[in-house]
Amino acid sequence: MPNLYILCGPSGCGKTTWCNAFMRENDVRYVSRDEIRFSMLKDDEDYFAHEVDVFKKFTGTLAQTLVDGFDVIADATHLNARSRQRLTQAIDMYITDYNITYVIFNTTCTQCIINNHQREGRARVPDNVITGMFRTYSKPTLDEDFRATNIIEVGEEKEDFSYLVLSYGKEPRDE
Repeated sequence: MPNLYILCGPSGCGKTTWCNAFMRENDVRYVSRDEIRFSMLKDDEDYFAHEVDVFKKFTGTLAQTLVDGFDVIADATHLNARSRQRLTQAIDMYITDYNITYVIFNTTCTQCIINNHQREGRARVPDNVITGMFRTYSKPTLDEDFRATNIIEVGEEKEDFSYLVLSYGKEPRDE
């Protein structure tokens, strides 16, 4: 049964960096909401100008990857249970038989802002937006979705973001 890795963390916490390291070690596909967004935006458009289409393409691509039988990483912030539920409900329109692993990032707000300052252009998020993300961030639990089988916590301020501080879960559901 394919696995959906749902990344959960504010901008600048190391999600994409972790993905790059994780993908070198695992046979997993990758879908980035930001990459989809930036591919649709024109220079003079607002960051959220195509958000409905971005979400449809993001969730549709994730769903198709799962339908094809591949594990896939959903790279976006997924800051609270509501946003994670919205993601899985959209995917469930196409496939419901998959497991979920939540990947949560233990990075301080200060470190996220420092990391974010290394970005350029539209990829750089205003500091107050990152601070606001921390106010709304709630880490997932295995009880959040019946398909959730594992939580991976990525360590605070590690040079190598592939370092797993803690991985815990329950038995994956059988096919």
